[in-house]
Formats: sequence, C-alpha cells, structure tokens
Amino acid sequence: MITKFDPQRIDAICSGFQKARILLSAAELDLFSCFRDGTKKSVHDLCEIHGWNPRGLEILMDSLVAMGFLTKDGSSYSVDQQLSELLDSGSDKSILPLIRHRVRMWNSWSNLTSIVRGDFDFGSYFKAARSKEDIEAFIGAMEVVGRDRALAIAKDIDLGNRANLLDVGAGSGIYSRALLELNPELRATLFDLPLVVDITTEKISNSKWAGRINFVKGDFKTDPLPAGHDIVLLSAIIHMNGREGNQQLFSKAHACLDPNGLIIIRDHVMEESRVAPEDGAIFAVNMLVATREGSTYTFREISEDLALSGFHDIQLLRGGSHMDQVVTALK
Repeated sequence: MITKFDPQRIDAICSGFQKARILLSAAELDLFSCFRDGTKKSVHDLCEIHGWNPRGLEILMDSLVAMGFLTKDGSSYSVDQQLSELLDSGSDKSILPLIRHRVRMWNSWSNLTSIVRGDFDFGSYFKAARSKEDIEAFIGAMEVVGRDRALAIAKDIDLGNRANLLDVGAGSGIYSRALLELNPELRATLFDLPLVVDITTEKISNSKWAGRINFVKGDFKTDPLPAGHDIVLLSAIIHMNGREGNQQLFSKAHACLDPNGLIIIRDHVMEESRVAPEDGAIFAVNMLVATREGSTYTFREISEDLALSGFHDIQLLRGGSHMDQVVTALK
C-alpha cells in the first residue's frame, strides 16, 4: 500500500513534537496532580507552592487548555476527574510513569541524526548510569503498557504441567503475574538487576503474589541464570541485544532449563521485509538510539538463534503488531 503525502501532512508529522513536548513537560512537573480531587488552581497559586516561573506556567497551561487537558475559568484552571485518574501520580490508573519514560526517550531520540551520521559518542553516552528515577519510570511504563495486554497474551500460552517459571529481566513482573493468574500451581522467580529487584520487591511484598514469587538479583548479560525451572520467560528482552547477544542469552536459558523446558519470547517479530509491523520498525529506531546493538528481529532470525542454542520445536505462537507476538521453543 502506497501512502500519499502532501505538504500539510508532512508538516503535521514534523510539528507533532510540539504537543508531545507540552504534555511531557507537564508530566515532568507532575502538574496534573496539583488539581487532585477537583481542586482549582491559578498560576499564582501554583507558583507560590512550587516556585515555578509565572510566564512559563501560564503559557504551558493555556496550551494544555487548548489541547483539552485542562479547563480554564477566568484565572483558575482545573482537570476533569476522569482525565485526572490517568495523569495524577497518585492514581492507581495513572499512565504518568509511561509518559515520564517518554521523556527519557525524547532525550535519546534527539541523538538520532548524529548516530546515523556516524559521529555520535556512544562511549560517553553509555557511561552515564541511569538514575533510580529513570529506572522507576521505565518499570512503571512497562506496568502501564502491560495492564491490558499481559493477560490476553498469557491466555494464548499453554504451560502444560510445568510449574516453575524464571522471568529474565522481569521488571515489574507483570507478565509473570498474568501467567500466575491463569495457572494456580505456578510459581515464579523474577531475575533482574539489584535496583530493579529492590523496586519490584517493595511493590509485590504486600500483594497477593508474595507467596508465589521469589527474587534473584543478577545481570543476564554477565551472570548465569538460576537453575531449577521448567519455563524461561524473555518478555521484551531480545530487542535490547544484537544477534550474538541473543544467542548467548538463549544458551544460558537452555542451560538453566529442566529437560523438556519451555522458553517463551514476547517481542516484536518482524516480517522478512523488516518494514512491518510498523510499530516494530519504529521500535528498531528506539533501540538504535538507546542501545549499542539492539534491534527488532524476524521469526527466521529468532529461530536460527534459538536452534543454534539447542532449542527445537520453534513456533510463532501468537501474531500481532504491538510487541504482542510470542515465540516458543522446547529444550
């Protein structure tokens, strides 16, 4: 299908960053939480509390009114209650962590031209350690994205009689929790970096999953994976690696699995042309600006790397277009 472009449509794409930047800045300020419980605030009120710049805040909030995110009555601003639930940092339904993760993406995507030109200093860029705030935003973002998606994907995965799941690079463990929800006898071990495990442990320790989830701290790039599991889950992991890195990771998964163990891979799975699904092609750009070697991969590429690592019966279990594809294989 050929897409038809005209000057207006091209410019609309190019100018789309403006509205995005307005919302990202509002999220960084946690602006919408200021209107919690339907309270109204003026520019003066907010600047008195937070020390913000009055001219900047007024222009920002007026643009948010124009976009429909705020309501203005004279000099007072407010947020609709339903919208507040999505954008208030204190709400259980908030997608604010996802928006704040987009702020980090904004910064990394700003390097795209330099990366493609070949003069970007990756060494200096990757030396900078991610802050706890960045990691919390990322984990929160993955939780938001997985809220509606994880259970639907889990319903398509038959675990058989397997009972011990290892979730590698687990983050918040939302996909493990979806599988636990559907498989009452299943137990899970979440394996991730120390800071990630600390953050996730705090969130899960008082939940209904506390008795069925264990935690192991480690780095899947440098550490062996803990043994004693008959399922390994790699959810949104392989796109961070190059082909060689995935072969090494698959080999570690193969080594730690019990006989007849199952590996489950959730990620973008590209068509051979590499231009579809569209989300996957664009996500490959995200990996270009955020990792040294990451990308999105075709089913053929994933299959080849799994086979080289000792897996067989490799299947594309689930198709999709929004990182909801699933590949499985057996040890």
